[in-house]
Amino acid sequence: MRLALILSGLVLLLVPSAQAGQRQTGEQEHKKVKTQNCKGAKKAIVFYRMSTWNMQDQLETARSVTRHPERWVKGCDYLNWIAKRWQKGSRQLFKTLEHLHDPKTAICHVFQRYCTQALAVSECESGKSTHAHNGQYRGLFQMGSSERRIFGHGSTAIEQARAAKRYFDRSGRDWSPWSCKPY
Repeated sequence: MRLALILSGLVLLLVPSAQAGQRQTGEQEHKKVKTQNCKGAKKAIVFYRMSTWNMQDQLETARSVTRHPERWVKGCDYLNWIAKRWQKGSRQLFKTLEHLHDPKTAICHVFQRYCTQALAVSECESGKSTHAHNGQYRGLFQMGSSERRIFGHGSTAIEQARAAKRYFDRSGRDWSPWSCKPY
């Protein structure tokens, strides 16, 4: 009889602890899912922040400043919101970069107030073609080998426009180095 009471007491003691174990497991799973969401948000923030900064470097614009996600003590909802903001900004910059492969857009982006003059020179020199070449002269603005070595050059319209702008600025912002003039 005594043994039966002891065994029934053990069974009663084991049942609540098994249920408590199930509760802990459920709570642990909830915390695990919540933590995974935060990890995903942090990874998204880091990814979109780095891609945004990379594109800003390509556009030669100032980097946007933010705090590191490791320092944030806010909840997952806040981190998800921040990740979506970085994603939106990154997508907008990507659209801008995508348009800059077009020579006209790239030239106007780089030369700004000298846009119409630069477009006229580029049209005359290369027909606005990044692949144009004539002897040692290459690109949108038909820059020679020594000018390309000094001011840079690239395969894309934006790189070629930047090199020509550096040359244009160095020459006193007139079109004397080019045989084609905008006026």
